[in-house]
Amino acid sequence: MFKLGWQVFREQLGEVVDPVRARRAVWLALAVTVLVCVGLVVLQDAFRWAGPGPFQAPVTILLATLGVGLIAFSCCPTARPPATANTINGRQVRADWQLTVRWSVQPYLGRVPQAVAPDDRAAVLNDVPLLQRGLIRQLSRTGPVLIGFALLGLAALSAGGVHAYGLALGFVYVCTLPDLVLRLGRAERARLAALAVTPPDPDAGPAQRRRDPAGSKLRLPGE
Repeated sequence: MFKLGWQVFREQLGEVVDPVRARRAVWLALAVTVLVCVGLVVLQDAFRWAGPGPFQAPVTILLATLGVGLIAFSCCPTARPPATANTINGRQVRADWQLTVRWSVQPYLGRVPQAVAPDDRAAVLNDVPLLQRGLIRQLSRTGPVLIGFALLGLAALSAGGVHAYGLALGFVYVCTLPDLVLRLGRAERARLAALAVTPPDPDAGPAQRRRDPAGSKLRLPGE
């Protein structure tokens, strides 16, 4: 599922993230990274904050610089602007905010695959693409900031300013990123299963009801 989810993320990332905004965010993050790197090197020469060792200081500065750069990237808007046609009650809404699906679709997104019922086919094909866009947007926004804070924690650990047990708590949040990729894979599995199901015949009417009343056939007096 992780491999399938990562494939969906790579294929649909361009539909959620605006390339122009992403390039602008990359350049801004690079500028911040260079400034932070220069500042940390100057502070190291003055105060030896990153450690005295020949390898400890460069590693600490590198981790801190990369962490700040990723956080700066995550602070920049990269999502595509919402389409003007996407409105509800006259208010513009985004198509990539949804992270939930209706109750009839949720059983098909579990760990164990289930066959999609023909009556649920349309709901799955409608909700799953919106869910995938929401997951991709969340990954593209929270991924850099969580990894950035994790690198800052490693830099603090390398400099001796934080205990390893405190750093482990931060990595708990980073572990939520693979779960989002797994959810992407399960959503794609449900979508493919729905595509393989034959849609119900719209011309077929509902099942005919029995004309005879169910239950006792005894007649009461006067009937």
